[in-house]
Amino acid sequence: MFIRQTSTKHKKSNTTYIKHQLVESYRTDKGPRQRVIMELGTLTLPKSDWRKLAAVLESRLAGQESLFTEDATIVEAADAAMKHYHFVQTKSQEKQQRHEQRDLVTIDLQSIATSEYRSLGPELVAHTFWEHLGFNQILQNCGLSTEQQALAQAVIIGRLVAPSSDLASWNWLRNQTALLELLPVDLSNIRKDAVYEIADILLAHKDKIEKALRDQEALLFPSQTTLFLYDLTNTYFEGQCKNNALAKRGNSKEQRTERPLVTLALVVDQRGFPIFSRIYGGNQSEPQTLPEILKHLYVPEEPQLFSQERPTIVMDRGIATKETIQLLKSVGYPYLIVERRAVEKEYVQEFEQAKTTFEPIGHEIASGTVYVKKLLWENGSRVLCLSVGREQKEQAMDALKEERFLQDLGRLQASVTKGNIQLVEKVGERVGRLKERYPSTASHYDIVLQLDDAQKKVTTVTYDKKESRVKRQTLTGCYVIETSHQDLAAADIWRLYTTLTKIEEAFRSLKTDLGMRPVYHQQKSRTEGHLFISVLAYHLLICIEKTLAEQDDHRQWSTVCKALSTYQRSTIILTDDQDQIHHVRISSTPESAHQEIYRLLNVKDPLKRKHTVIAKRL
Repeated sequence: MFIRQTSTKHKKSNTTYIKHQLVESYRTDKGPRQRVIMELGTLTLPKSDWRKLAAVLESRLAGQESLFTEDATIVEAADAAMKHYHFVQTKSQEKQQRHEQRDLVTIDLQSIATSEYRSLGPELVAHTFWEHLGFNQILQNCGLSTEQQALAQAVIIGRLVAPSSDLASWNWLRNQTALLELLPVDLSNIRKDAVYEIADILLAHKDKIEKALRDQEALLFPSQTTLFLYDLTNTYFEGQCKNNALAKRGNSKEQRTERPLVTLALVVDQRGFPIFSRIYGGNQSEPQTLPEILKHLYVPEEPQLFSQERPTIVMDRGIATKETIQLLKSVGYPYLIVERRAVEKEYVQEFEQAKTTFEPIGHEIASGTVYVKKLLWENGSRVLCLSVGREQKEQAMDALKEERFLQDLGRLQASVTKGNIQLVEKVGERVGRLKERYPSTASHYDIVLQLDDAQKKVTTVTYDKKESRVKRQTLTGCYVIETSHQDLAAADIWRLYTTLTKIEEAFRSLKTDLGMRPVYHQQKSRTEGHLFISVLAYHLLICIEKTLAEQDDHRQWSTVCKALSTYQRSTIILTDDQDQIHHVRISSTPESAHQEIYRLLNVKDPLKRKHTVIAKRL
């Protein structure tokens, strides 16, 4: 074999193009002939190396080693040529296969129509990760039949792709998605009650399913577990829920105090993967949940939950009381918390000099800077923290509240001066309302009522700012992290505490992306089932987002879902020259945005084209 150079000239532009070919000589009855084995494009190698390159390519085509493998330039040129050769061979084989499988009929172009458009893009991704997590095997081990496994997949992926009420999910499955075509069982005639019933079945195996998913995620995303993040959130009900034992009035984190609530407790690791969940009534005291959670986290016969030592429990101030801290110490869990009580008040002098004596944790934006200082404390340590961004935010909030408080107090003073309101009881009521409306601000002011000689009417209202207001201004943006770790630096302790954002992200995904709120169920078991379906859907969501993040793509699931919403499956209706009506069920051609996501997540569309002759047109 040898390399041949050929040139062609463009007639209009008068430009000459040069290309190179690998050519083989062979003998025939009519004499020697030549045939092109491989197109090489335009070579940059000097002509003196062509013979070496031809020898390397000939050896590779024969499956042998070449003598010139140490010459990097020739090897690089050979690699590029072989890559192009294999590409051309593959395309040629695909073309031949298409020609062999062609099914040609004459079609009336005026008859072409489409119908039954169904969403497929997000469903494909969710279905792929359902299989990655081994959901079907997990459910089979729990005793679920093939039909129940398919129904569970439909409901959980439905919560991930189109979060809504169970009734709306039932309608979505029947009318809007191609997910049912991915399932091994025909669920086209699924009953409405079946959607509720599968949630009950899954809830009955909750602990076993959560443990199996935790183990599978540890295999897919290996990492040493060093932190457990624990927190609670609540959401609200629609309806009275008089017979629902979970529906209780409480402090709504969504400011929906007029509605009964239900509480979800969640433990995630430092990357956001769920470890354990529990459902409580809406009036559940947060600190009281910790003993039960710790009991479920540590099971002596299941040491694989922890790598070598117990992970550090990280909690926010809503749970961290003196009692819960003592509990963590008694059971031997390392911890990292911000205590519920205002511990920063004990360190006013230190915080006054924070920006000059503390260690700054730098940030490109000044408001993102945090100043930290570590102090040894009992058998652990405390880290004093001053966040500049938090300080600015709290000062702005305090200033707005104080401005409104003083405006309302000024109106009361004016009313008393004009004589519109003077009775001690009435003025006292107005002052009480002010303190109730602005409790944090009013506590820093002394309000004095000057009475007349009869002690029945108020003549003037005066106020003085307490010294505590200055102290409050000093402590804005300040908090104290307490931990059992003494060996960690202040900056490391602060960074560990900030991982609590992972559980906040989990709650945000559950409420916003996975339809956890509001809850429409009027029964306790159905409420628990509804929340558990959202938690299971979150397992899929976090695996999808982590797989993207590992490839430096930090899009959230909502963004991915929106990008894939235009990848659909539909039916094309055609009529041939024999008046036969053809239905072709086909997936759309993926666009570049779809292809990129599918490549990153290694997603393939398993659905084939389906051709059916329906009837003959009259």
